[in-house]
Amino acid sequence: MALDRISEEISHFIGLFHLEIEAAKLRLDYQAFKVLRDGPVLDPLRDDPFSGRSELPKGQVKTGVDNPKFPTDAPAAGSAPVAALLPQGPQAFPAKLHADPVEITFPVPGLGGLTITGPSFEIMPNAIVLVIQQSAFLSDNDLLLFDGSAAFTDPAVFLTLLMDLGELAQSLSLIDPWIWSPADGPVYESVMKMVEALEQPDLPQQDGVDTVLLRGEEAEGIFVNGEKVDELPLIKDLLPKFLREEETEEDNLPALAARSDGVTDHDPGPFGVDPGHHVVTGGNRVINETVLKSVWVDAPVIAVAQNVLRLDVISQVNIRMDASDLPDQAPPAPSTSPSTSMNVAMLEQKSAMAEGRAGQPDKTAAQDGLPSFWNVTRLEGDLMLMNWVQQHIFVSDYDRVEVQFTGAATYIGTGENMVFNETLLLNLGFHYDLIMIGGSMITLNQISQINVMLDQDRITGDVPEGATLHAGDNLQLNMAVISTTGVDSQADQKDHFAKALEDLKAGGNTLSADVAKDEMFAGKEMLSILYIEGDLIQTSVIEQVNYLGDSDQIHFIQDMISTAEGAEVTVTSGSNAQINAATIASSGLESTVMAAGDTYSDALIYQAELIDDDAAPTGVQMGALASEAVVFLADDMIAPTPDEEYGAPVQSQDNACSVDIMQTMLA
Repeated sequence: MALDRISEEISHFIGLFHLEIEAAKLRLDYQAFKVLRDGPVLDPLRDDPFSGRSELPKGQVKTGVDNPKFPTDAPAAGSAPVAALLPQGPQAFPAKLHADPVEITFPVPGLGGLTITGPSFEIMPNAIVLVIQQSAFLSDNDLLLFDGSAAFTDPAVFLTLLMDLGELAQSLSLIDPWIWSPADGPVYESVMKMVEALEQPDLPQQDGVDTVLLRGEEAEGIFVNGEKVDELPLIKDLLPKFLREEETEEDNLPALAARSDGVTDHDPGPFGVDPGHHVVTGGNRVINETVLKSVWVDAPVIAVAQNVLRLDVISQVNIRMDASDLPDQAPPAPSTSPSTSMNVAMLEQKSAMAEGRAGQPDKTAAQDGLPSFWNVTRLEGDLMLMNWVQQHIFVSDYDRVEVQFTGAATYIGTGENMVFNETLLLNLGFHYDLIMIGGSMITLNQISQINVMLDQDRITGDVPEGATLHAGDNLQLNMAVISTTGVDSQADQKDHFAKALEDLKAGGNTLSADVAKDEMFAGKEMLSILYIEGDLIQTSVIEQVNYLGDSDQIHFIQDMISTAEGAEVTVTSGSNAQINAATIASSGLESTVMAAGDTYSDALIYQAELIDDDAAPTGVQMGALASEAVVFLADDMIAPTPDEEYGAPVQSQDNACSVDIMQTMLA
């Protein structure tokens, strides 16, 4: 029977739909078959060609801690079930397992004692070597043109000057950051070279440079530009006014703001601006921050066969050229707020007993007994904790802006960049009752900081009457803190400790009773002893270098006064924050150190600054300096840039840096 027209169309549709379903099924089956036949080109879990390519070659830095292996044989029948649970192969932590059973007796009040027989398992101390290098580079030389009538100076002039200032800052540094490799010989000799260089340092003699050198007991405390103060200043209180207002606005934002429905209220969206006309070419924040905290290997009694050396060094340099060329106008007068350059350093050693250990019981007559047994952990080679952190920032924000207001409200922002490097480290180790060192004990903490800022602004053209011009008000800050909790006191080495060091050096694995039962260990029932065949080395070195160039050129185009009439007009060309902040905090025990050799301890704070607030915006005064700071730039960044990149022609047709219209941070 023939179908009517509508029924026939439905049948055709069902048939076509059925064919599409069958085709999809066949396609899925074929794809699965193809995957099984060919296989993936690269298994990201097993065949990654980059996996393991970046590991350091083994054996170049000998930490003195080997990586022993547990026995891989199957456990014997009848052995303790715990043995089967022990991990096989290399361990994630350094350890030693002694197969020979040993007997350990623990005194139990009222029962005499409890004897345990079994294998001895000891954890070896951990060696730590960390090398961290961070660098951030930003080229944000914006060019904003309306009619091309402004005559701008090429940013290459300011870039060259910034590099000259950078080389000058390097020459003002008292000493380079300490870096060591096994090729340099023993660590003790390498550190002693720094000590010798600091005995009679050559202070810079350049005109206009203010330097402060403090050492020994004079360097203990908190110092701001060479003056001793009672407490560290708060960074948030030092920020320029423009940045403080931004922080306040962010703090006052509601936690859960109601989203606009777009009808009953007005949502300006991400492009909304405040009433008035505002131009911001400054307001940059460039920050290096490092915090190194360590609670590492320590003991209340330390015996050293050779020498003891401790050195704490802080070196800080600030260089700033901060001058503005602003037009004379009717009130309000241009606001050139003074900038701030500060070198803040703090060196402190405080007692571990002052940390509030009130919960620990004091020694009483009932606790004056001497240890009845002890265990010696022997470590071959050196034991070292080495931290090297290097942070570099290079930012150029040389903006050239033609200003023209054509709306009811305007916001022109070519600055307000944020560039930062941050490192936070926590080193953990073990505490012992006694540490015996066959070599020397070396402790070095060094912080080196350099800030270089170039902020020479120029505002030209027909500035609207009543406009507020803000220049200067920059913050340049170096803040370094070296804090040690747990004071080491020196004492003469006792004869039986010297004899014990000789026995351990000859291969002994235990201590004589006259050492273990010394009066310094009264009140302890058991002693945990670490013997280090080589040196005990603890070094933390931080280098922070921060370059910021923010020389802006702003030109107000003619015949625009009527557009801005009656509206608030503000220009912010300064208000930058350049900060280096570093902290080395070591927490340990109150230790009595007995050294058979020499003992050397010194602390040094060096602060230098060169501030030039009178230089012309072109910076001709500093033009005679060399320009070795070009190492911070890529070779292709000093090539001429074609005119097409800028659109309308300007005074200079060569530009040393690319124009970053979107203000993307390159790091």
